[in-house]
Amino acid sequence: MEDDAEQKDLIKEESNLIEKLNKNISQLGAHLEKVRIDEYTSMLTRPWRFMWFNFLAGVFRGLGIAIGFTVIFGLIAYFLSNFLRQFVDMPVIGYYVAQLVELVNTYLKEGTRIR
Repeated sequence: MEDDAEQKDLIKEESNLIEKLNKNISQLGAHLEKVRIDEYTSMLTRPWRFMWFNFLAGVFRGLGIAIGFTVIFGLIAYFLSNFLRQFVDMPVIGYYVAQLVELVNTYLKEGTRIR
């Protein structure tokens, strides 16, 4: 009699463990579907598609960096030129800024022949 009770308890524990295992496996399957692991493995089995995808990603990443750098550099140059324009009227600094502006204008007009 005691053995029957122990066996029933063991069977109950095993069924609870099996239910938990089935629940965890279902959750794992749902997570794998969300991650789209099947697409990743299909890319690994087709290396040319994988390389093409990475090439396009690199091109667009580089394009984004180039555009971003251009915008940021343009803003810095704009604000720096407005800031330096205030120093043209100062006696010492203004002289050097005026010479620099004259040098740049001469270079733009005559090309590489300066003085």
